[in-house]
Amino acid sequence: MKISFQNLDTNDLYSEWELTASQEKFWTTDKQVVLFSGGFGCGKSLMLILKAIDLSLRYPGNFILMGRKTYIELRDSLVKEFLTLAPPGIIDEYFKAEMRVTFVNGSEIVFRHLDKVSENEIRSMNLGAAFIDQAEDIAKEVYLALRGRLRRDCVKDGDRRLYMSMNPELTWHYAEFKQDPAPYVELIEASTLENEKNLPKDYIEALMSYPESYKQQYVYGRWDESLLSGNTVFAREHITESEKSVMPPIKVLEGIRIYRVFHPGHRYQCGIDVAEGDEEDDRADILGESKSRKDRSSVTLVCLDCREECAHLSARLPPDIVVENALRMIRMYQDKGSGKVTVVPEMNSIGATLVELLNREEDIYIYRREEFERSVGKMIKRLGFRTTRSTKKLIINRCKEIMRSATPVKIRTKETVEEMKTFIWSGESRKSGAGAKYGFHDDRLMSLLLALFEPGDITPGRVLHSIQSPYATLKTQPTLIIKDGKVTGSQIRGIFPELRIEHSWKRA
Repeated sequence: MKISFQNLDTNDLYSEWELTASQEKFWTTDKQVVLFSGGFGCGKSLMLILKAIDLSLRYPGNFILMGRKTYIELRDSLVKEFLTLAPPGIIDEYFKAEMRVTFVNGSEIVFRHLDKVSENEIRSMNLGAAFIDQAEDIAKEVYLALRGRLRRDCVKDGDRRLYMSMNPELTWHYAEFKQDPAPYVELIEASTLENEKNLPKDYIEALMSYPESYKQQYVYGRWDESLLSGNTVFAREHITESEKSVMPPIKVLEGIRIYRVFHPGHRYQCGIDVAEGDEEDDRADILGESKSRKDRSSVTLVCLDCREECAHLSARLPPDIVVENALRMIRMYQDKGSGKVTVVPEMNSIGATLVELLNREEDIYIYRREEFERSVGKMIKRLGFRTTRSTKKLIINRCKEIMRSATPVKIRTKETVEEMKTFIWSGESRKSGAGAKYGFHDDRLMSLLLALFEPGDITPGRVLHSIQSPYATLKTQPTLIIKDGKVTGSQIRGIFPELRIEHSWKRA
């Protein structure tokens, strides 16, 4: 399929493009929301611009928005490329200060940066179409605001659409467009190599010289759970190592995955992260019918001696049902001869109900935290683990220490390892400094972190060799004294002398 622009009055034929299979699919789709995801140079931005020009010419008086996240990216990339590709004679005027283009038929395209501040401005617009370049940088609230503005009367219903392009990354788009797509969306995925004939040879060679993980994402356009989010809490090598320990359960009992059976004398600990839910929601989820984005309640039991995940449960259930299932799991690993399983429940918000229900059981030992009580002026013990910005870092660091040790933890649940890939450092206070990226979950991972948490130090990994600092034996701090630009005294022994500069001055 080819696309070209022709002046019907003069029959002049302007630039012509032969489309790849993915580009043709983008051009011909009839879905309301279209996302073009692919590797560098696969022609995503080109298709956005050509489609915007087409809809401007097709519907006189159309009003279209084209955007990227920042003003600089918009000005130096999208606007510049648009003005280069637009055929002569169709643009009436370009208002540089406003970044607005008017066409000879009365249509108009405005270019806007799409940070969250622009959300309110978008709500006042009456659009015939909208285009987002580099959509992975755009918040879901902005996307929803644009979808709600597609109502311009001069454009027929089927052509009022939202088009987006992005590089494959684990953002909210993954859940929205690939994991659980709505019937009105179209996902198009492409490789850089699909457009190879239109790219410089040395450009392709440079891309192919990059590491394999980079090529999978940014050349081949691979978009799945194997990708890592930016700013991940856990290092890539630790996640890769954890993937090797994933295994299917040896059996499943009423939803509880069993990976390792009970061994007398071993120390077991259970972490519980509870969330609101109901049985109907969970049943629909099992049948593949649920569209819910709610967190699940998650229960993970580990052997502290073997550093291995032994059992796991995850479901959207009310707290009382979560407790019943958790108790069933815990009692499978209770050692009547030598001790009880320590239960570490997260007690924030609805977790307080969970702690209360667990405390009614005589054979269950609940983790006790120390808190300063102002009314009595001393530290007292309270049941459960309270998650704050500082305590979340505590359980994260504990897990990372174990991963760096000589015997790292063996994580058996595949979904838990997948959550590690989208568990990021965040500035949002509601996530207490770290949490799941927007559109993803961290409930399974949180229950694992709670299960692994133990106050105190762990045995570090074996030191292969040590390096002594060449400055360790430097005892005298060298000093060079400069006063009014002249050296007045010195003690220069060793390297990197301390410099002390003095000035004498008086008022004129």
